[in-house]
Amino acid sequence: MRKTLEVIRFEVMRSIKKPSFWAAAILIPVLFGFYIFIAAMSGYSAEEAFMSGTDTTKMQLGLYDGVDIIDNLEIELVDGGTQSFKPYESEQAGIDTIQAKEIDVFYAIPDNFGENLTVKIYTKPDKVTLLDNYSESIAYALQRRATAEVSAINYSIITNAINYETINFDATDGHVVETNEIIGKLSGPVIALALFYILIVVLGNRLVVAMTEEKENRISELMLTSIKPRDLIIGKIISLMIVGLIQLLVLVIPVLVLYKVGINYNVIPEFIQEGINALSIAQYMLLLLASYFLFTAGCIIIGTMTPTAKDANSFSSVFIIMVILPLFFLGSFVGKDNQFMMYFLTYFPPSAPMSIMLRAIMGSLAEWEFWVGLVDIVIVGALLAKLATYIFCKNAIEFTARINFKKLLGSPRKSWKS
Repeated sequence: MRKTLEVIRFEVMRSIKKPSFWAAAILIPVLFGFYIFIAAMSGYSAEEAFMSGTDTTKMQLGLYDGVDIIDNLEIELVDGGTQSFKPYESEQAGIDTIQAKEIDVFYAIPDNFGENLTVKIYTKPDKVTLLDNYSESIAYALQRRATAEVSAINYSIITNAINYETINFDATDGHVVETNEIIGKLSGPVIALALFYILIVVLGNRLVVAMTEEKENRISELMLTSIKPRDLIIGKIISLMIVGLIQLLVLVIPVLVLYKVGINYNVIPEFIQEGINALSIAQYMLLLLASYFLFTAGCIIIGTMTPTAKDANSFSSVFIIMVILPLFFLGSFVGKDNQFMMYFLTYFPPSAPMSIMLRAIMGSLAEWEFWVGLVDIVIVGALLAKLATYIFCKNAIEFTARINFKKLLGSPRKSWKS
């Protein structure tokens, strides 16, 4: 135990003393925040541009109405302004006027409008872009004309403006399930899934090469003269988990600060504040720790098997795909089809963490399945740690250019047995 603690202390201190560690830890939340900010701003701008269309209030508009559907050429807009149309006797007359640039936009409602329901819009702008959209004015005029002959209720039904309120009763005691209760159930698995994915993406490569670096530098030979492989492997797994959680904490703290600020300034809705369930979060943080232990032990196995960091990265991609496999089968978690795949991924150890979290989010995970899955993950993680110790005993000073599977299947050195 003392040797294991020495390994943990050494590995953690070696990592946190590096300026690059803190630079990466701080850079990650900064980049995430910058990316979210840019995506939000650009997404909002694009949506506004496409949804609002081109402003025609200050333009000269022409109209040919082949079916006499618009009875008022002077339309009052919602913002209090007015929009007027200059009438034309034929479609060609309006086209000629546009070609001469005497008006800005010409709308033609053809004689067979009742058959094809198509309004032609003619323009001659100085520059044609993807954001050109002159349909808002004529659409508003047609809607005003249509609503004059339709009751308010029928108009709401036609335009899908009806509000629907769903009341859910709990299957156990029949009480009404409120929104904050649903959020409370989702808070734990959603947060755990997000953090676990970040750990995989950010720290997956580091976990894999943690062992191969020392083998390439031949440091493992020196280490095995004073410490047992079991103490070294367990110390490595725990220390790498601590280092990863430190980086994760650096990422989470700004989020918690923003959440607190959002509460103080009433930016976060009250039902979300009331719905956060501390018990659910604590339960799934336990699952997160067990899942991270399983993932770290798997990465350590790859690092002990492979002779170089290049080989380790090749094998790690396969393991990471096995971990995130549920993301490729999301359809199995949503509907009632392909239930076998959902259960298989839930109890298949590498994919079990994400499967349990996704099923909890979708509401298809029973309480007993959570605890069975958690025990499964812990047991498999312990077995992987034991297997990593065995492989390390066989492969600690293997510096060949390829993996020697025949040697891995043999008996470990007696002097290194733990």
